[in-house]
Amino acid sequence: MHIADVRQRERADLVRLEAFVRETVLPRMHPNTTARRQVLEALGEAGGLCTARTVNSDGDVIVCTRDAGHYDPDDQPTFKDGKPGGWHKADASIWNDLGAACIPHAAI
Repeated sequence: MHIADVRQRERADLVRLEAFVRETVLPRMHPNTTARRQVLEALGEAGGLCTARTVNSDGDVIVCTRDAGHYDPDDQPTFKDGKPGGWHKADASIWNDLGAACIPHAAI
């Protein structure tokens, strides 16, 4: 088998894999999860997501998984008796831009 044939087959496999991820995996993923954000980044489609970051108690950097432009400091999460959706969110983490370990809307 020639190198050109191998590369063509690899490209075709990548196209099929990308189609599978777009059509099957993404629609079944929960929103506002780090795993979903990582898939969108791999597909090159994370440009419309918020870039705010924070550091959790383990020292891990967490990046917001919501759409860009969502942030409203007055729109508190439901556990603070507010409307859902104002603060940053990633998996079980919710934070605002006022925390010392937060980098609000920093460029990635």
